[in-house]
Formats: sequence, structure tokens, C-alpha cells
Amino acid sequence: MKSIKTAGILAFLLLGTVTAFSQSRKTESTKGVEQSNGKTIQVDGVGHTLNYSLNGGNVEVSGGDNTVTVKGSARKISVSGTGNKIYIDKVDNVAIEGGNNTVYYRTSGTKSGKPNASLTGVGNKVVKQ
Repeated sequence: MKSIKTAGILAFLLLGTVTAFSQSRKTESTKGVEQSNGKTIQVDGVGHTLNYSLNGGNVEVSGGDNTVTVKGSARKISVSGTGNKIYIDKVDNVAIEGGNNTVYYRTSGTKSGKPNASLTGVGNKVVKQ
């Protein structure tokens, strides 16, 4: 009887811990930090592979070799560092600093159909998929 009661208490505590951590989209690791609040996605560090949904907010990626996939749209994507890849359905503005960063997009809300782009550095690209 005592072991059943102990197992029940442990299950309850574990469920509460999992629920608390699932509510937060902030992760800290040796790779860096990633955070999303529904309006802004922030990724900082090295080697993240992350997926998000966004409707009209901003995406900020810094560091190296991060792969970020965003379902939905962003007003602006800002990228700094090297070797980052961002995949998004729709974006209006892109600012990239650093080297060999690529933003892949499907559509843009601008008149030209291409996002407004500011590229500083070497090998940075904005590519329509």
C-alpha cells in the first residue's frame, strides 16, 4: 500500500514538472538560448534545429549553424553569425549580417513579391523556394 501511495505521489510530481516546463518555450543549453513568446522568436547559440509557428511577428537568429523552420509569416527576420538557415512561408523584411546565412521564403507581402533585404557580409542570400 505504501509503495502504491509513493508511486502516485511521484507520478503527480512528475506530471506537474512536465506541465510547467511545457508551458515555457525558453531553453538554455550549452548550445545557447532559444525563446518564443508568440510575437518574437529568438534563437542564440550554435547548432539549434527548431520549428515554430508565427503569425506576423519577428524572428531573430544569432550564432552559427542554426536551422530554424517557421510555419506562417513574419514581418522581419534578423540574422547574424555564420551558417544559419531560416525557412519561412512568408516574410516582408530580411536583415542579414555575417557570412553564409540563408533565408528561404515562399511568398512575401511586398508589392514586388520579394522581401526587402539588407545583406551585410559574405555569402548571405535570400532565396525563394
